[in-house]
Amino acid sequence: MKINFSLTANGKVRAFMKVGAALLVVALLSLASYFGYRAFTAPEWPDFVAAGEAAAQTATGGSLPLIARVDERDYGYRTGDIVNVHLFVKQEKGIVVDTQAVTVQGDFEMAEKPSVASKKLANGSMVYRLDLRLQSFKVAPKVVLAGTISAKRAESNTRFDTALPSTEVFTSNTYDGRPNLMEGQDPRIAAWWYYSRHIVPLLIAGIIFLLVLRQAIKAHLIARIKPVLIDHARLRALALVSAIKDGSAGKAEHLELDGLIRDKFKIGPVPAEHLDITRLPTAVHDFLKLNEPAIYSQDNLDDDGRSTLANTAALMMKSWK
Repeated sequence: MKINFSLTANGKVRAFMKVGAALLVVALLSLASYFGYRAFTAPEWPDFVAAGEAAAQTATGGSLPLIARVDERDYGYRTGDIVNVHLFVKQEKGIVVDTQAVTVQGDFEMAEKPSVASKKLANGSMVYRLDLRLQSFKVAPKVVLAGTISAKRAESNTRFDTALPSTEVFTSNTYDGRPNLMEGQDPRIAAWWYYSRHIVPLLIAGIIFLLVLRQAIKAHLIARIKPVLIDHARLRALALVSAIKDGSAGKAEHLELDGLIRDKFKIGPVPAEHLDITRLPTAVHDFLKLNEPAIYSQDNLDDDGRSTLANTAALMMKSWK
């Protein structure tokens, strides 16, 4: 009897559907973790009215309202460190800001192309946020950001540049050189949160993944099990061959062995001399032919006949697989 633990076609379809559902859950949780972290760490949009529209020059003279903020802190940087600066630009009616025309001067240089986000205000004006990733290789206690951003007037199509707000960053490792020490809570993100902000959601998603696929995994593992099948007929045939070899087999044992051989090789009740030897192993045909006298003859086999039959039976058993 053959035991089959393999999955049915419908079972495989259900297993693939569960795999797809689990992968979808992992992807959604990963995306939620990513965008949640981005939203959690994104800088707040400034209130230009509260800032007096004067973080830089006002719109008079062809300049733009600008606000610059250094991300996290403005102290404790080493030479070559990445400094994230968020530049907020308010675009008034009739002015078109060119967010691609930003130049950085002074002690800094751009580490990569700035990303741009925008927000429309209730009065119809637009505020752009340019996320600048800067580096300074100047060895000094203080480095200063300078630069310009370009815009044009929609009516006259005339371009003008507005200077970026002067932004200072201090490079001392422990002390920024200013007379007042920094107080309050450290604005930097704790290391455990920084390193685990993606691990925790992925761990939860992994647990959900295993729970969803529990049955499919179980079925897969069962299908990989190769059960050990005991061929009782072959064991009995070996015992009968051993009995023939030691001379303890009688007519009943010879007849039983003949029946086992015929069942194994699907041979009907046909005398051995009439069998088609082309479709049988030679040792099987020889054994059946030599075994017939032991079944039907009144005389017992002599020692030579029994030895020949036992040797032929041993060869025949090698064909039994």
